Amino acid sequence: MKKILLSLCLAAIAAGLYAQEPQWVSRRPVAEGKYLGIGMAPLSDPDCRNKAVSNAMMDIASQISVSIETSSFMQTLDVDGRSKELFEEKVKSKMAANIQGQELKDSYQSATHYYVYYELDRKKYEKHVAAQKKKGTELGLDYYSKGQAAEASHSYANAVKLYAKGLEAIEPYLYLDLAAQYEGRKIDLPTELYNACIGVFSGLELVQNVTEVGVEAFKPCGEPLAVCLSKAGQVIPNVTLKASFTAGDGVTTPETKTDYTGTAVFYVTNVTSKLPVQTVEVRIDESFIEDVPASYRELIDTSAWPGATFTLVLLSSNYTAYYMVEKNDIESCDRQVRAILVNNNFDLTEDTSANLFITLSTTFDVGGTVAGELYDMNECYAGLTLKIYDNLNQKELLNYNVPQVRVLVPVTKSEQQTMAMCARELMKRVNVQLPQALKKLNINL
Repeated sequence: MKKILLSLCLAAIAAGLYAQEPQWVSRRPVAEGKYLGIGMAPLSDPDCRNKAVSNAMMDIASQISVSIETSSFMQTLDVDGRSKELFEEKVKSKMAANIQGQELKDSYQSATHYYVYYELDRKKYEKHVAAQKKKGTELGLDYYSKGQAAEASHSYANAVKLYAKGLEAIEPYLYLDLAAQYEGRKIDLPTELYNACIGVFSGLELVQNVTEVGVEAFKPCGEPLAVCLSKAGQVIPNVTLKASFTAGDGVTTPETKTDYTGTAVFYVTNVTSKLPVQTVEVRIDESFIEDVPASYRELIDTSAWPGATFTLVLLSSNYTAYYMVEKNDIESCDRQVRAILVNNNFDLTEDTSANLFITLSTTFDVGGTVAGELYDMNECYAGLTLKIYDNLNQKELLNYNVPQVRVLVPVTKSEQQTMAMCARELMKRVNVQLPQALKKLNINL
């Protein structure tokens, strides 16, 4: 009997939860002078209640953004589709987060979803948003004014950051008419901020002193790579430029600001690639973009920024290297090291009067025996040292050393197999480290 009563109670509860669906769930209500928000979320979502409320606020935000004012930045600014979509999403999300005064009218839970129904008084909300709009406009105008000052002083990177922060400050009100007074004239603040943000670097030009220079591998280039930045015929100082290899490889002097003549000078301090033709490009330094509000970075079209490309033509090396193996415990390493040197523009010769003098030593030692589960292992140690000298004054240019690498080799392996295993483990390091060490060489002969 108790089981029957319990089943009847559960059935009654279920009927109360799921059978009596309110009309607003399937048919949107109408309330004069109100914004209505209907939100739902699946019960499978552990945060379904908060998600439903959030969706209801987005519903209200969508109504507000198209009903209060129709003549605004969102409707009149000629933006591309991606930018318009970006701003529409920002407006709704910020507006939904800032809505105040809404009332929960009802909630309902079906077998699969949770629903909420909110109302927001239009007049109360408009009064609230008017006060917030004033604060946002004042803050946005302050950022705009500072951005204009930064741009006038050619601090372009700082100007972009200020304009973006100004847009961020007025995000919740972009659907409103945000007119403001600036220097005695009326401006549409969001339009001015947007156009200023995307146009800071427009119209800039870079003129370079040369287009092609000859260089030698592993040597600095004595000829300066100079560029002059200008806009509408006026030189632009105080803009940070950066030089980098876009083909080949090497080292350039670090980023630098244009001087009072709009000029920035770079040097190639080392060429570390064997490509016969290489290029170095000078462009505006983009690192400041990391300080721009993340959601506005996509407005900055760096592809339209000016660039200056210098062609580096690799001249034949005027030096050779006498190569000698001082100690050759692991013979197979000699052949592999020679290949690395040749691939990095060293002309190896047996002429003792060559410009450079290179020595190679490899070492091999056997330690104790280590007990293993299946078989015992010999504890072997392999090492390598490569030195490069200026053959004229005996100055050491490079001392590359790999300390003894421990290799465990099964005692069943032959001497030849043991050497091969040790060479393989040793050269795993050398193949990565030695080319990097050679690229850092600065040879002046």
